[in-house]
Amino acid sequence: MEEKRGRFVQGAWVEEKAGQAEQREEVKTEPIDQRIDHVSAMVTKSLSEVIGLVRDLVTTPEGHAHIEKQVNEAVSQIERAISDVLKPEPGEDSSESGEGKKKIPVE
Repeated sequence: MEEKRGRFVQGAWVEEKAGQAEQREEVKTEPIDQRIDHVSAMVTKSLSEVIGLVRDLVTTPEGHAHIEKQVNEAVSQIERAISDVLKPEPGEDSSESGEGKKKIPVE
């Protein structure tokens, strides 16, 4: 079976004719310098937006309220996790286990 040159176009394989290969190489893409400049500008803009958001979180009453809400939610999740770990097993009588501590079997 002979391999034929080609490319996918919108999900379908299109075989290249002899003169098409040269034409395809001539297709111009955005020069690398322009791409670097474009991406650098996007990164700079994103960093500026992040810095602005952090400044607003730290310096505004709305930002303080948001931070406090997130901290309170984290604290309540930690407290629930700790209470779940320390909760006695069903059917276990806390009076038998000493001072409410779980018995750990030792082999």
